[in-house]
Amino acid sequence: MSAAPRSRLPALPHPHLIWLRSAATVVLACVVGQAGWAAAFLGGQPQYLPNHQAGAWVTLAVAVLSAVLYVVLRRSAGPVNVALAVAVAVLVAVQLALGELGGDLRSVHIFTGVLLAMLVTALTSWTFRHRLPAETAGSSSSSPRSV
Repeated sequence: MSAAPRSRLPALPHPHLIWLRSAATVVLACVVGQAGWAAAFLGGQPQYLPNHQAGAWVTLAVAVLSAVLYVVLRRSAGPVNVALAVAVAVLVAVQLALGELGGDLRSVHIFTGVLLAMLVTALTSWTFRHRLPAETAGSSSSSPRSV
């Protein structure tokens, strides 16, 4: 009798994809966290407003660093993901500005936050489905073109 075949773990993706997927996931986590703080504040718990305000700056920093990473790894990321990452960073900055202005812009801030959540979900989805250019060309090489 032959021995049972050993189960093999799947190979890790290319390091560029690991970096890009990690960046998208962290941005998504920040945006979801921001939505949670906002929901608590809007639900009548004003003590969560400082968390939302501080989280806005953290989210902006993470989104900008993520966009920089996508631009640096643009050949590995592809044009759609780069555009989405830059759009996320810009929309986070717009969100922060709307929040700082406050007042009558609260409804615009909330609606833009929903759009931001949709955009960062698209970025994460596209990034996790993305293949390196060498992989899509049918090459067995795992290294992308030079950055």
